[in-house]
Amino acid sequence: MSEYGNITALYLFGFVTMKKILSVTFTIIVSLMFSACSTTTSDVHQIIDSVDSSSIKGLKLVVGGDDIQRTFQTSSRIYSLHQSAEEVKNITALVANRYGFEVLGAGLENSADFYINLTAAMPDGGTCIEGLSSAAKNLSYTGSVLTLGIAPVSGEHCLIVVAELYQYQGNERVLIGEFRSNLGRVEVYAGANEIDNYQLTVDKRDEIRSLEVSLGGLLRNMISEEAFQQEFQ
Repeated sequence: MSEYGNITALYLFGFVTMKKILSVTFTIIVSLMFSACSTTTSDVHQIIDSVDSSSIKGLKLVVGGDDIQRTFQTSSRIYSLHQSAEEVKNITALVANRYGFEVLGAGLENSADFYINLTAAMPDGGTCIEGLSSAAKNLSYTGSVLTLGIAPVSGEHCLIVVAELYQYQGNERVLIGEFRSNLGRVEVYAGANEIDNYQLTVDKRDEIRSLEVSLGGLLRNMISEEAFQQEFQ
């Protein structure tokens, strides 16, 4: 083969190799851009340390909830929590223990001082941030070929928890009040077509950490309002 032919062959080989590299790189970039992920900076210890909980140390508490709402629905979307109702109650018990409560099992209600009835634990679809669903905020659409007309976007969910607090009076429960918190937040990053798919975009570990913060905020509200110091005649 002539020298010219060798140069041409090397050129073609280099061109084909570079084309393959660019193709693989393009595929990786697009995959990363459209892959869904979540993150959270929620830390329940900061919530617990922000209130004086000395007054509730050792109080006996039962955590219950026969029908916990775990799904939030808008006119066009449904957001469902990963955790089961039983898992939500277990997380609540763990957070209550960190505050200093003595959490009792359901069969020991006769020995308890208070009863928490969880009624809701669910994502809010981002309504706590701007009053809009996460898909309606921070969206940047583009007509570029690279993103097929839809760019990756970011959003945020708040974790809502609602509970009723009861005090035991003899064999009866006396309602003290209803409390709620949505301090726990999960940030998500995904393709615009996936951003409102909570089950797909939110990692269970991030959800647990955010739930802990919302539940920590719930108990902090009860403590701050001196709900555990109320006395009934």
